[in-house]
Amino acid sequence: MKIKKKYMKNWQNFNFLQIGLGSMGKRRIRNLLFHGVKKENIFGFDPRKDRCIEANKKYGINTPNSFKKALKKTDADAYIISSPPDTHWPYFLHAARNKKHFFVEHPTTDRGYKELMGLKGEGFIMAPSCTLRFHPAVKMIKKIIGKKQIGEILSFQYHLGQYLPSWHPWEDFRKVYFSNKKTGACREMFAFELGWLSHALNLQRVSKVFGFTEKLSNLNMSADDAYSAILKFKDSVIGNIAVDLLSKKPFRTLRIIGSSGVLQWEWQDNEIKVFDAKNKNWKILKFKKGKSERNYVTTEDMYEEEIGLFLKAIEDKKPFPFTFQENHHFLKTLFALEKSSKLGKVILVK
Repeated sequence: MKIKKKYMKNWQNFNFLQIGLGSMGKRRIRNLLFHGVKKENIFGFDPRKDRCIEANKKYGINTPNSFKKALKKTDADAYIISSPPDTHWPYFLHAARNKKHFFVEHPTTDRGYKELMGLKGEGFIMAPSCTLRFHPAVKMIKKIIGKKQIGEILSFQYHLGQYLPSWHPWEDFRKVYFSNKKTGACREMFAFELGWLSHALNLQRVSKVFGFTEKLSNLNMSADDAYSAILKFKDSVIGNIAVDLLSKKPFRTLRIIGSSGVLQWEWQDNEIKVFDAKNKNWKILKFKKGKSERNYVTTEDMYEEEIGLFLKAIEDKKPFPFTFQENHHFLKTLFALEKSSKLGKVILVK
């Protein structure tokens, strides 16, 4: 997307408004600081006073406790929206209507998308999150698939599992959005994981889906804790995706079946295994584990790269690599899965 010249500006002179100061909001502040944004140019707000106080103490940024107060304190040039996923839309619409660049975390609703699509191309960057694309394993998988080292993709199986109370061990999971029915972690992660899988495997759009969304545990929450889907893609690939909040050991496990080989990846092993059917042997490809913050399983590097690309897009150096049209398709697939579970039949994804 080209930015009109009158909107082009060096982001190093920008004021950034960080909306939401939970774990992701604090991570995005670290990302901005990593890229050289001065703390004086970062403003953050959260309706929770304790989070405002924490972010102010940790990072030295100005933290008003309401959106209205934040707008009065700074004429922000760019917003980073890290509030709960069902609350993104008022903020990204405010940004778009006022021609402010914005980056937003992955949602669980498409509310506001229709108006947003009509505002695109108006001289600002709108960037939906696609973090896992920048994980070293995902980059390597995409390269292997692109070179057809296992031939044509026929099918894949993917399972993401982690016990929900261990996601944020420093806070009561029952008080966080990912334990709620509408914003549950399975809802959030299913479409998010489908996004990077489609990218890495060079898949076409999903055409139909069948599956189940249920609560299997006795965890004290309203959110479903197990999503399981069979997906048919327009290029005839069949995929199985399971997301659960039950596994006491966290994992992301991927197996890709190709016409001339197999690829296997287990998230925390820091290696990819490729089976060559012709030579009947396994090749193990190692990669370096990135840096992690205390209490976090995921590494910081991919988040830093993602925000770096947002900043480059603002300077018109490189388009942001993920669009709201793509994001919307993955949300529609999520909605189709939930409809399939309710009706007990295959649902077409429009």
